[in-house]
Amino acid sequence: MGDCYLLKIDENVKEGNYLSFIGGKPSLPRDICIPDCQLCGSQLTFFFQIAIPTNHQWEGLSMAIFACTTCVSEEYLIPEMPDGILSNIKLPKGYLHNYQRNFKILVFKTKEAVTKKYTEKIKYKPISLKATKNLNISLDKLGGNPNWLLDDESPSMYDEVPMFFLLQMLENYQFEILPNALPQMTLGLNGDPIPSEESYYELFLGNKLFFFGTEDKSNPLVYIITQI
Repeated sequence: MGDCYLLKIDENVKEGNYLSFIGGKPSLPRDICIPDCQLCGSQLTFFFQIAIPTNHQWEGLSMAIFACTTCVSEEYLIPEMPDGILSNIKLPKGYLHNYQRNFKILVFKTKEAVTKKYTEKIKYKPISLKATKNLNISLDKLGGNPNWLLDDESPSMYDEVPMFFLLQMLENYQFEILPNALPQMTLGLNGDPIPSEESYYELFLGNKLFFFGTEDKSNPLVYIITQI
């Protein structure tokens, strides 16, 4: 359980030097490039990043999320789910690398991050973190206890490494895009890819996202679960 922080997206702030934010340009270490989609080869779209606060087991780390908006596949609309019963599952070695086909989760030292050269697509909005003693509060949050919409699908381990609940956020969230951003590719009624007519992107169909991390801080990896 540990400390819990509410995650609040400021819809009105247009600029600033924040460590946690949606859209704009990602901040990554100099030796980390913007990742590409393994399905189509296009550069992935930057969605958001969160800097982990002090007194947390991942203190000093940041997590950035990228996903493809250039291609769409019915098989990979949400992160691939492992076989078997999900509750208390032990994820096999390699899984947390292999399931990232059309998205990428980067975890790195916050102090090493610099603003990357990148064509912005999603409107910049900072994310503030506010400590709360209510570990069960059903809002976007880092830490505390997950508020499942369906069954508890918490994993137990990755290979031989224990996992913990990291954060939950973004149910039905619409990522406002800039005027020059290309539309997100979606599936039409006949199953063919078509450009969205909306002025926003969705991440994993707008489902509620639950993030779990490995307790080994020297090799931090992330497992994403979606529910709706």
